[in-house]
Amino acid sequence: AWVDPEKPAGYSKQPVTTAKSSVLNIASTNFFFNSPNFVWFSIVVLVYFAFPYDLEAAKTWKFDWILHRGLVNLGVTLTYYSFWEVTLYHLGWAKRKFKPQATPSRWRMVHNIWYTTLGILQWTAFEVIFMRLWATGRLPYIADAEALATPGNIARMVLWTLFVPAWRDFHFYFAHRFIHIRALYKYVHSLHHRNTDIEPFSGLCMHPVEHMYYFSCVGPSVYLYMSPFHLMWNGIHLLLSPAASHSGWEDHWQSDQYHYLHHSKFECNYGTPGTPFDNWFGTFRDKFGESSSYKGQWHADASEKETTTYTLSDWLPKLQDAVYFAGTTAMGAVLYCAAQGLYNVDAWELAGLQSGYLVAFVVSCGPILLGLLLLWLTDDKMSARWPFHKENVLGCFGAHLLLGFMVTALPVYHIITSLLADPIYFSLWQS
Repeated sequence: AWVDPEKPAGYSKQPVTTAKSSVLNIASTNFFFNSPNFVWFSIVVLVYFAFPYDLEAAKTWKFDWILHRGLVNLGVTLTYYSFWEVTLYHLGWAKRKFKPQATPSRWRMVHNIWYTTLGILQWTAFEVIFMRLWATGRLPYIADAEALATPGNIARMVLWTLFVPAWRDFHFYFAHRFIHIRALYKYVHSLHHRNTDIEPFSGLCMHPVEHMYYFSCVGPSVYLYMSPFHLMWNGIHLLLSPAASHSGWEDHWQSDQYHYLHHSKFECNYGTPGTPFDNWFGTFRDKFGESSSYKGQWHADASEKETTTYTLSDWLPKLQDAVYFAGTTAMGAVLYCAAQGLYNVDAWELAGLQSGYLVAFVVSCGPILLGLLLLWLTDDKMSARWPFHKENVLGCFGAHLLLGFMVTALPVYHIITSLLADPIYFSLWQS
């Protein structure tokens, strides 16, 4: 309703989200029923009953049930993304493109689909770990047969279902701002920002480390008594929601000027239109052109790469990126070997710490430490805190850093220790 069709796409002033409007939106359940969330929820219900989790099979590591989950996730996600790509870019269902002169090239599409596929496969790995935890009794869960058996379980099913999209918004802001800090932006999140003019497949086009921190949003399922349905609801929400929000068009369902501005201007709109955080911390930008609401570092003469054509060489990693990618790939290999009992990785010990805790630390925190190490070795000229270097370390920056770590690296650490060492759920809830 706030879009002015007389103005160019992206130049309509977007309303400010306040704490009051955000709370009212959640309390009224508008955020769930009167939004794309309900469409994604409907898809999850269909997938959950059409392709249920086989927890009996998950009691043993076998390729067949893991492959099944991967094929389901690939089929659902690629079909959904292809729908938006075809209808917007080939059938002309939308007319107002934010940057009409920019169209995705062949190599750009190859690049974006490749990293999207890696993201789907990594989500499958998260899903497989949780299935294994449930199947082996390392993580309690609300079984389908018990979901509506007691008033308590009915309340849990309803409340956790409503909780997921609200938590997604909270997690996205703090996780996203966290990976904009120099050490993670340069080697990780910059891959996603290669797309300054976004298209649907750019939504899940991320470095594997970013995928890991993005999917850490499912952390509540390892800490709380929830149903496998809630994990799938959270996971498919993570998979599907970036598609239309990265469309590059203004005039369609779930068009997202808010996030388009982030890709174009970089240092603004770290969250979503459903939360007030950007407004609180001065990083909300309401439109292209002059913005009275924005108080961040970006200014009109700041360098802004306008990428309209792409070649294969644009996507090949530079030396530092290749070193980082190799290092983080090795971390993933260590996790696989530990889970499968290969090369005695599960017998590692350091200073009294068991292998499971060491592996969890390496995988969850290693990418951060490796990024900082590479910045130091290459004598990077920018502040390690850039672009938040002007914020108080003990104030705004420190709070965001702590919360960002708590919603990304920490859940990954506890998911892995639950698999390889002591389950965090029992440590929290049983003495």
